[in-house]
Amino acid sequence: MKQQKRPSLPRGLRWHSGSQFIWFTWRDAEGRQHQKSTETNDPAKALIFKMQFLQEQEMRTTKYVESLDLTKEPLDRVAQLYFDWKLANNSSDTVSRERRMFKNVLKFFGPKTAVKFIRLPQIREYQKDRRKQISPTMKQPVTARSVNYEMQLLKGVMTYADCWSDALAARYQPLREVKSRAGKTASSDQMIRIINAAMKNEYWQLAMWCAAVAVGTGCRSGEIRKLQLKDICLSEGKIRVVREIAKSRKERQPRLMALAEWGLGQLLRRAQALGASAPEHFLLPLNVSKSRHLAKSTDAKWDASKPMTSWVKSWRKLTNSCGMKGFRFHDLRHTFRTQGAEAGVPLEVMMAQLGHLDRQTSLDYVHIQQRALERAKQLIEAEQAEILASARVQKQRQCLGQAAKKHARSRRDHLSISALPPSVDSTIETQTAVQRARAGDGTPLQSNPQPADRNTTRLVTAVPPAFD
Repeated sequence: MKQQKRPSLPRGLRWHSGSQFIWFTWRDAEGRQHQKSTETNDPAKALIFKMQFLQEQEMRTTKYVESLDLTKEPLDRVAQLYFDWKLANNSSDTVSRERRMFKNVLKFFGPKTAVKFIRLPQIREYQKDRRKQISPTMKQPVTARSVNYEMQLLKGVMTYADCWSDALAARYQPLREVKSRAGKTASSDQMIRIINAAMKNEYWQLAMWCAAVAVGTGCRSGEIRKLQLKDICLSEGKIRVVREIAKSRKERQPRLMALAEWGLGQLLRRAQALGASAPEHFLLPLNVSKSRHLAKSTDAKWDASKPMTSWVKSWRKLTNSCGMKGFRFHDLRHTFRTQGAEAGVPLEVMMAQLGHLDRQTSLDYVHIQQRALERAKQLIEAEQAEILASARVQKQRQCLGQAAKKHARSRRDHLSISALPPSVDSTIETQTAVQRARAGDGTPLQSNPQPADRNTTRLVTAVPPAFD
């Protein structure tokens, strides 16, 4: 029997293919999209349910803003207020990432647990339990750095609720981290390998062009992804990173190296081909066809008013094909900073280019390479050349003196040997004759007719009895 056709719905409501009820789409305070079922198939009831639900969400976000006592509030509620407050001082990408990380904390302590009931033994138990877990993205045990980051977020939430006491702060100890400044950087040969591999695969070219911009400016992936056409000035050789997309929330204007200009030129031609023409359009338009929700609302394949989400998959495949497994896109920023250090660019200039607010952060990005060590060796050797020359002259004189002494000693020994009595030669001849006799030679043996001198230590060799 043919299925009965469903009636049309008011704007904002839709039928779900896998459900008999009416559904609708709504967005939270961060702009994230969610799907909600009305639990009814009546259009009128569904519309009323949607209006009431949206009103409850609006009241929920404003209900706890001016709460006087947050110690008795559940952990998830205080965390929501804390991260909403952090949006005033941090980028939305940073806060969204921290929200995702904090889900592990909520799962362990319980989202409905009152903040004031969280104690130090629970925190220590979380540290032990979390270290044993395997990260689903990295496929390896969770590092101490990640656990400390999550505990730092919990500390911020509890401090926001005035529950992080002095006694707790004095007894809490973060896990020991293995810190290393070695990091990963790409050599010139590796960058050439990446470009050559991407030229043969159209799917990897976008990631390669973005990599050229990153290694030629030191910008982060999020800063490149959210660039608008109005922020790009190829004629002046710079781009503008506005404070809304900068991690430090501070606007800057990085200069473009030649490699970055080449990558931006390729991305601009691609953006224009995809319909990006207005100054507010993004350099990397969103592919609407890959979004299961947006694809149903429009027939267009690309939306230049929204930025793309990520190129992580293509980047991983590209680096794996080049034998650089595990090389992150963010390591290109490290590469730019290291190349600047090797070229002798002042630290303050690199801080302005990269957007660092303190010197230590910029120093953490420096990875001294062999080429830098070779340059340092040449410079120091030039300073020590005079000392080394003096040392070599003294060594040469010492060797000449020792050679002269050795020659004189050898000459004295030669003179003393030539002055020995003839008995010495006869002794040698006798020993040689004995050896020939033992070998079967029939030559008769003759003893030394001359008596030995008492004052010498040389003895005349006697004939063995076996040969008498």
